[in-house]
Amino acid sequence: MMSDSPSASAMHVPAFLHSPRPALAADRVIDVLADIWGIAGAPQDVGGDRDQNLVVTSADDTRYLVKIAQAGEAPGVLDLQLATLLHIAEQAPELPVPRVIRTRGGACTHALPADGGGEHILRVFSYLPGRPILDTAHPPRLMHAIGQLLARVDCALQGFFHPHAGHAMLWDPRQAPAVRACTADIADDGRRRTIEDVIDAFCSDVLPQLDGLPAQIIHGDATAENVLVGGDPPGVAGLIDFGDVLHAPRAIELAVAMVDTTWGLDDPWPTACELAAGYDEVLALTDDEVAVLYDIARVRLAACAAIMATRERHRAEGAGSMAALVEPGWRQLNALNALGPRAAHEQLRRALRLPVGRGTSVPATASLLERRQQALMPGLELFYPDDPVHVERGSGAWLFDSAGERYLDCYNNVPQVGHAHPHVNRAVARQTATLNTHTRYVFSSIIEYAEALAARLPGDLGVALFVNSGSEAIDLAWQIARHYTGHDGALVTAHAYHGNTEAGAALSPYSQPAAHVAGLSVATEHDAPPPGSDPDEAIAGLAAAGHRPAAFFVDPSLSSDGILDPAPGHLAHVSKRVRAAGGLCIADEVQSGFGRMGTWWGFEARGFTPDIVTMGKPMANGYPMGAVLTTPDIITPFADNTDYFSTFGGNPVACMAGLAVLDVIEREHLRARAEQVGARLRAELRALQSRHPMIGEVRGLGLFIGVAIVDPDAGGAPTSARHIALALRQRGVLVGLEGPHKNVLKIRPPLLFTHEHADLLVAHLDAALAELTASHRA
Repeated sequence: MMSDSPSASAMHVPAFLHSPRPALAADRVIDVLADIWGIAGAPQDVGGDRDQNLVVTSADDTRYLVKIAQAGEAPGVLDLQLATLLHIAEQAPELPVPRVIRTRGGACTHALPADGGGEHILRVFSYLPGRPILDTAHPPRLMHAIGQLLARVDCALQGFFHPHAGHAMLWDPRQAPAVRACTADIADDGRRRTIEDVIDAFCSDVLPQLDGLPAQIIHGDATAENVLVGGDPPGVAGLIDFGDVLHAPRAIELAVAMVDTTWGLDDPWPTACELAAGYDEVLALTDDEVAVLYDIARVRLAACAAIMATRERHRAEGAGSMAALVEPGWRQLNALNALGPRAAHEQLRRALRLPVGRGTSVPATASLLERRQQALMPGLELFYPDDPVHVERGSGAWLFDSAGERYLDCYNNVPQVGHAHPHVNRAVARQTATLNTHTRYVFSSIIEYAEALAARLPGDLGVALFVNSGSEAIDLAWQIARHYTGHDGALVTAHAYHGNTEAGAALSPYSQPAAHVAGLSVATEHDAPPPGSDPDEAIAGLAAAGHRPAAFFVDPSLSSDGILDPAPGHLAHVSKRVRAAGGLCIADEVQSGFGRMGTWWGFEARGFTPDIVTMGKPMANGYPMGAVLTTPDIITPFADNTDYFSTFGGNPVACMAGLAVLDVIEREHLRARAEQVGARLRAELRALQSRHPMIGEVRGLGLFIGVAIVDPDAGGAPTSARHIALALRQRGVLVGLEGPHKNVLKIRPPLLFTHEHADLLVAHLDAALAELTASHRA
């Protein structure tokens, strides 16, 4: 219980609770309208909460809304309401909100003496036709449109301010501590405790968070009576009653609308989420705003119940026109309480197409696996199939699962500069909000990105073709090589993997035997130091089958071969022999590029220069993108004989993501970090060999490291490697398995990996190896 809550009467808003609305005689109002505004017509009282509201219809059927304020209303607050509408009329005249009708003398108001002292301020507005949404159905399309309109109003009010915008108003959810005193007037003990619990939880857990949210002047009262609809099917006709305008977090604007437009619905939250989705489509919400909408919605309902109870007890006219909303409001609050915050947050985030984040209810892993089996192709490989990681979000070098547990990601090179890097995220979001299209139009980012890549490549490797993945890049590179050389044979390393297109699969003995597919003949070049006759033997093997080499494809990290360290000069030797046979050298930089091996490109680290470079996964930090870069001479035959085009390759969003990745690599010195952290990590891993004979070799460069596991006495190295990887997963560290026998621990973390991260990996690997050794001995 909050015994120190201020009383409602301590606030300077007595009219909100106890004062009856004005009741000026119709004849008196008619005379003022005719004299001051030049408006003649018959008035009709249309009710109201604080104001006396009259609709006046003139002889030409023009209708006006006349609002007469209570004598206690602050003139500055009334001026705020008028100034808000005048600002909207100037900034966004297309918005369907009332227009201020000025007097004959150009004023916006006229004062009449009140019988008990003070003045009644009269204002006249244009009348908006339509019916309150309270009286109609709530289809998703309509709720979406209401959210859009409310966001457009808030957009029009951004940057607008008024000296009285900070006035206190009891309906403002931030005044929940003052509303707490009103709960004493709720007669039903159970209901009173429910309201008190909602208010107390809000005040302790949510209210302190609101000061940090985006704030501006808002409408603040998009209720089921103030949102007008019209037509069949119904569409949004307008937003009326700016009597609750104030400066507040815009999350309050949305939360109020989400509950106040859904009165009486048995299951209001899905409908409310549709409204939020419409708002977010126009004015994007932050995660912090989304996180508090459910709580603000509940406290708004609780405050309404408390205020109505106080009004019913102390106000001469009772709760007035809002009395009929009390019971529907209770049903709505009960429905939200039964739903609970976790389910509510999940529904809301899904409606906004946001990832399900921490603190929300997520489907159980077992349930998702079952659905995955039904929805996706059977046999799709999972990382850690014995104990899959149900990931929810990522940050930097860390992944977080559905239970909130974190994992050091030592495997994933898709987020090359770290999960959810803010610079890349902003670049993608801003470009998505501006333009995304194909490359048959002229735009700058694709040119800037192609030039940026060319500037980081040697020689004439300056002509770019963009695609959507590394596999597509390999396929395209193969087409280019065939056009240039006129040959149809290829050399690859013994256990290469180069993608999953038809050509890429044929170039991948890792996933299938070397094959003859679509005219492609593959021979494997075994990487066995010292350089000898291997490439010549492979070339001779192609010739014996009636083929000549179009290209030698090589991943400089030799990842799928087991993350091998070739003898110095070996790949340059192979490239030379292939070129002598009329073929090209193609460096597949999907895994080794963009600073991974301590240099911009893996081929630099291995001491050779290719004729074509292919790129993929890491180049846009997770946004689908691939590229081929080659020389003008090599690309010309392909350009002359094809009409190649990739619809999405090099789209503006992908290119902005790519440019942002380059920015991060340069600004955060990630190539140097990869070299330095990688060297120390390899040294620490080699130091483990003295205690753990299961470590056969530590291989690689930069932050691309392989730890070969040898264990002839305990089920074989592949089995031990799987056990080690799973033990690391259970300790919160993720590594992969690589090589033809899956006995090599693959360590390939985001480039922002630090020495602290590396030390953590080594400590957990040390413990996992000790644990496995002890189990073998037992």
